[in-house]
Amino acid sequence: MNRILRLRERLCGLASWDASRISDEWFRAHFEYAADVVNHWVGGVLDIPSSRFLNFGCGDGITDLSLVLRYGATSIHGVDVRQEYRKLPRIAREQLGMQRIPVALTFQTIKSGDALARAGRQYDGIMSWSTFEHVRRDQLATILADLHACLRPGGYLFIQIEPLFFSPYGSHLRRYDDTPWHHLLASEEDLWRVIESHEGALDPAEVDFGFADFGVDGYKRFVFNEYKALNRLTADELVEFAKNAGFSVAREERRFLDMPVPDSLAGQYPKEWLLNNEIFLLLRKNAV
Repeated sequence: MNRILRLRERLCGLASWDASRISDEWFRAHFEYAADVVNHWVGGVLDIPSSRFLNFGCGDGITDLSLVLRYGATSIHGVDVRQEYRKLPRIAREQLGMQRIPVALTFQTIKSGDALARAGRQYDGIMSWSTFEHVRRDQLATILADLHACLRPGGYLFIQIEPLFFSPYGSHLRRYDDTPWHHLLASEEDLWRVIESHEGALDPAEVDFGFADFGVDGYKRFVFNEYKALNRLTADELVEFAKNAGFSVAREERRFLDMPVPDSLAGQYPKEWLLNNEIFLLLRKNAV
């Protein structure tokens, strides 16, 4: 079946699409901004159309779709512990008017800590967008070593994390609680009460396509449980884990927020942790 679809695409081209139809802000952010960032970082070291990619933590697959449609990617395999990518055909139809998903995209559900290298596939590039802060801390070293094994010699791994845990909104709960560093200042019980009592609309750019699956109250509980499971990784720790897994740092950028740090936190945590909101990290597997 896949061969037939590939042949059809080769003869007829990709299904038509129209970005002017985009109405959902979550879709827009991942289709435009996230894909542009990946292209900026990865496209400078790999030829995207001829490279084979793995997306670790692909989510709903919107960024992968954009890389195919807008940057010519021809092979992206997305993996995730959830199955949000199953919604992609419907989402693409609603937001782009696409009647079918490109055969360049394949997806797989994995369990936390699965060894992907056992499949025997090797990739030119691996990307991971706002995923590594959700990886269990005791699995970070193993997973990075596994991703290193998945790369061909000379291949690249691009990691983005935003927001980092100790930054003002590092709880990932800003859609409900806009108080900077509240997760470091309040008890878990007090923080949950703020989330639970929240009423009104959420920022459309923060509402993913899984919201409808949970409902208003269920989504609150879901994101709060996600907060409790965050591994509290700092940028320095991420770099150290990556180096220990065998990667060399090809390029790195850390972004900081310009905000006054509360006195109660200044003595508890390094200022760099408290203001470092985002990291972009391009890692290389050295050629043999």
